[in-house]
Amino acid sequence: MIAYYMNDPANTLITLENKISSITVDLFGGAITNFHLKENNINPLSFAFTKDQMPANNRSGAAYKGHFLCLGRWGEPSAGEINAAVPNHGEPANIFWSATKRDQQQVNMQVNAVLEGFHVERKVVLDKDQPVFAVSETIKNINPLGRLYNMVQHPTIAAPFLDNKTIVDSNASIGFDQGLYKYATKNILQWHFAKDPDRNTIDLRTPTFAYNAVFSFIIEPEAKYGWVTAFSPTHHLLFGYLWKRNDYPWIHLWQHWDNDSIQYRGLEFGTAGIHQPFKEILETATTLFEEKTFAYIDAGETVSKNYLSFICETGKEFAGVGQINVLQNSLVIQPKGDKADIIIHTSEQLIHELSK
Repeated sequence: MIAYYMNDPANTLITLENKISSITVDLFGGAITNFHLKENNINPLSFAFTKDQMPANNRSGAAYKGHFLCLGRWGEPSAGEINAAVPNHGEPANIFWSATKRDQQQVNMQVNAVLEGFHVERKVVLDKDQPVFAVSETIKNINPLGRLYNMVQHPTIAAPFLDNKTIVDSNASIGFDQGLYKYATKNILQWHFAKDPDRNTIDLRTPTFAYNAVFSFIIEPEAKYGWVTAFSPTHHLLFGYLWKRNDYPWIHLWQHWDNDSIQYRGLEFGTAGIHQPFKEILETATTLFEEKTFAYIDAGETVSKNYLSFICETGKEFAGVGQINVLQNSLVIQPKGDKADIIIHTSEQLIHELSK
């Protein structure tokens, strides 16, 4: 096992790299905190909270940053769980992970989340040549009882990649505003439009006025894969994720404004449908739009889920993503409009990690 000095924050960072890209993982909280092309050094995952910005029940552990894993729950625990020291978004994002294997382009890491009752094993593999990485996560219920749970990937983009021109695309379909979760089926949204409380229309690809909210959508029901991308016209840079729809049928788009400037945009995907404690979920809706709003794992059961992430430069006339397909060992990104596809040739290993 690789040893790290946990009293020295610098020793909790692990960096993988190839000739053109680099990815950094922080063992304190397990977050992916940096993914960039070496020639421009723009990191979409620059989001980071301070301790003071964290919920009170999270302040003894890691602060939210980059792309972290919500496991056990998505959002706030119940009052009793908070009294038992359970943090928001689950324990794995709040505690130390350990690295069990590492080389230049792969790290294996694990964590025991005893409050949630999960053991997590994660493998992060950076392609040997391309700016693509694959993550495989296996969770085991180490408690003697089955339980409800949720598992949500929580990447959040911030400046300098994020500005008011940034375009978010996905293969989302119908959804709702989490602020209206009790009335979701009476206030259905169709991607990529939403409404603010004054019924003003918001284009979620590029919002133009301040409204702090989380919008949740199901992936197109017939799709094999779910995907979400963020494109920076300022930097001509495209960043995105691809995963099996069966693993994660929900997409959640968090937006937070600072006056008239967009400060954070969450590109979240997972099993959760409602951003509430489980008692409230059960009393509100166990399914929405024919999708479950939580998952279940039996005692001793093991569940594995995977995703890919990529980053690439685009032409100056690029205006967003229309579709993403997987063909053999390549990601085929179809731009909106009559533009040539972007093809990222990646390794058989990474495509295998996505599809297994």
